[in-house]
Amino acid sequence: MSLFETEALILRTYNLAEADKIVVCLSRSAGLIRGVAKNCRKLKNRFGASLEPFTLINLTYFEKENKELVSFSQTEILRSRFNLSSDAAVMAGFSYMGDLLMDFAAPHHANDNLYRMTLACFEAVSQAPADLEWVLRYFEVWLLKLEGFLPDFRACADCQSGFEREEPSYLGADLSLRCLKCSQARGRAIAKSVHQQLRTTEKLSPSKYAEEAREVPVATRKELAQLTYQIISRVLERMPRARPTFAQ
Repeated sequence: MSLFETEALILRTYNLAEADKIVVCLSRSAGLIRGVAKNCRKLKNRFGASLEPFTLINLTYFEKENKELVSFSQTEILRSRFNLSSDAAVMAGFSYMGDLLMDFAAPHHANDNLYRMTLACFEAVSQAPADLEWVLRYFEVWLLKLEGFLPDFRACADCQSGFEREEPSYLGADLSLRCLKCSQARGRAIAKSVHQQLRTTEKLSPSKYAEEAREVPVATRKELAQLTYQIISRVLERMPRARPTFAQ
């Protein structure tokens, strides 16, 4: 049995037996972790409120070889989000991000870029809850990018030519993006305004991106949400467990 210590973000908990919980978290040094917190549902326990979803903690845990579930030993709260628990929209958005992380992040495989991007998105929403919609779009795009599923929005997958300023691009069934000539207008047309938003996410932090996107037209918002949702659904080969209402 080995002892580990890492920073981690709580994503979800499930009741287990009479007093325990299974806790799912995204950790800095070990990726997605599922573990058991024994006796954490008792009135007096060593974990306190540290296992509440979306809390950032310092985690100490034991891991046995060939066992998927680790055993939580100690936790320390680094950043709580209890002040946002009454905001239903924010909680739904956090749950959506948590579900996607559980779908995409590799168990026991560290991905520092994914971890830092996730924390930046949670912090951006915590600082400006009104920017939730745009932070979620940023999160979706970067999650797909870091996991290797985001199409190349710089050039056509076939001819490698850059996309024209006013010409739409087309998303094929293979999740590749092609110009008008190569696609022959088959696939999902991506408007230039949406294309521009996708490219902008690559250059800015989530908070800065959301700030600059506040005046983007509603039509562009809807099209971008539908596009990212479509790509995610194709990658998962099913619809995500949660879907924010503004993505419908």
